[in-house]
Amino acid sequence: MTVIPRRTLLAGAGIAAATAFIPRTQAAAASAPTLITVPPGQPLTYGVLGDSITGRGSFASDPSLTWTALLQARLAQTWTVTRVNGTTHTDAQDLTCLGTVDTVPSGCNLVVVGLGTNDCREMTGSSYTYSPTQTYNSAGTLFAEVAAANPAAVIVSLGVWGDTTVQWTMSGSTTPVSRVARWDALIGEQVAKNGGITVPAADLYGYSPNRLPAGVAAFGGYTTDGFHPNDAGHAALYARVASWLRLP
Repeated sequence: MTVIPRRTLLAGAGIAAATAFIPRTQAAAASAPTLITVPPGQPLTYGVLGDSITGRGSFASDPSLTWTALLQARLAQTWTVTRVNGTTHTDAQDLTCLGTVDTVPSGCNLVVVGLGTNDCREMTGSSYTYSPTQTYNSAGTLFAEVAAANPAAVIVSLGVWGDTTVQWTMSGSTTPVSRVARWDALIGEQVAKNGGITVPAADLYGYSPNRLPAGVAAFGGYTTDGFHPNDAGHAALYARVASWLRLP
């Protein structure tokens, strides 16, 4: 009997997700066991690494309402949860990107990563700051490091939070493509190569009540800006990830 390593199984799922980005339904989640193999009631180490949406949860009205906090509360219904945060710095435009990670969480059973949105949208003057090659290579380096530091973990990468209708013409091409879809595919391929799964987020951005109106008070002295998720957006991200993980 051939035993297929868990990381290989997850990689297969990640490749399918990276190429299709088909949202997993609640019915499907309920009909299959959770991806997390830690027995109920046992300790579970939960790693978080990301940008303003995932790492800080900015623009929610309260820290308890960020999507990673909501996910932690859900996990705590089944396991004894310890959270470990990775650390980052910012680039020249003061944004957190795939290549601005200082430390990744280690020794985790579950790691959620939310990076790539800024790589997709950042502008320097009138040009995009990051090329496809830079994004692809940075994602490969990062997710290889995450996988090495967490060999038994389920690794989840949140897809780009952004407008899929924004068109962009790649070098050497005359046909515009969706910048967000292209970046999701580039990052998703590297996630899958390292045994992770990518959970799409752009459709949640596309539903404007998840980020509008602007000017509503948020924690940390922020107000909603029309781009970042508001409380509804964070709740939608949490529900999407919980569904894809098939949490009990």
